[in-house]
Amino acid sequence: MKTILLALSLVAFASLSSNLFATNAGSAAGPDISGLQFNILSPDGKRTIGATHFTVLHNNSTEEIKGETRYLDGERDNEDERLDLDKLDTYEHSFFNADGTLDMVDTLDAKSGVASCAKYSLGKITMRKSQLDVPTDSFAGASGLMMMVAKLRQGNREISFHVFACAPGPEIFSVKASLPDRSEHWLLYPGDLFRLDLRPDLGALNLLIAPFLPTMDAWFNPHDNWNYVGGEFDRYFRGPHVLTVRVPTAN
Repeated sequence: MKTILLALSLVAFASLSSNLFATNAGSAAGPDISGLQFNILSPDGKRTIGATHFTVLHNNSTEEIKGETRYLDGERDNEDERLDLDKLDTYEHSFFNADGTLDMVDTLDAKSGVASCAKYSLGKITMRKSQLDVPTDSFAGASGLMMMVAKLRQGNREISFHVFACAPGPEIFSVKASLPDRSEHWLLYPGDLFRLDLRPDLGALNLLIAPFLPTMDAWFNPHDNWNYVGGEFDRYFRGPHVLTVRVPTAN
């Protein structure tokens, strides 16, 4: 059971980390993607089912990431994340039903290690809390993607870090990704792109578990300063599978 949670927890990370966008210029850690639009697509990539908008606010050594994803069926997600000196400080991600009622809330205080995963259903709350050991290279949600873009810009081909996710309880997982030797073409976005295949590092279990892991891809454009252009993920733990893709700007 623990192995299954490890594998599926990265899905939650992918769904959160793929939602980063419209950040202010000048961020030391993150991509300069002000004014860009990202659409959320159905699993087959044929229908637009939502859109994401994020802002990154800077105040001396701190960054605050605020974002909202809205789906055409009325559901929405809110993310509020703060980093201090490029390290995760606090994280909160809320999921809302189409009628506006709260569905889930994921939280982490990186300094204290206190984390919670709450599920709301029929007027009842299922709350899972943990006291976690949070490594200094831990990220959650949009900050994980910002870190990957920064690493790629620095010329790193091997990227390793830790990620917080609810799967369904609070967990910290080790993640590793390697940049392929060759670029690829993606049907949803033009150009020669590089795809990072995001998987939890399960050590000796990797070969055994890999065939059963869900698909979690993140695409980056080396000709546009390694900016993120889209990905494939599950929206949350055991949630619907979707795609996100950047809308190219007109020349």
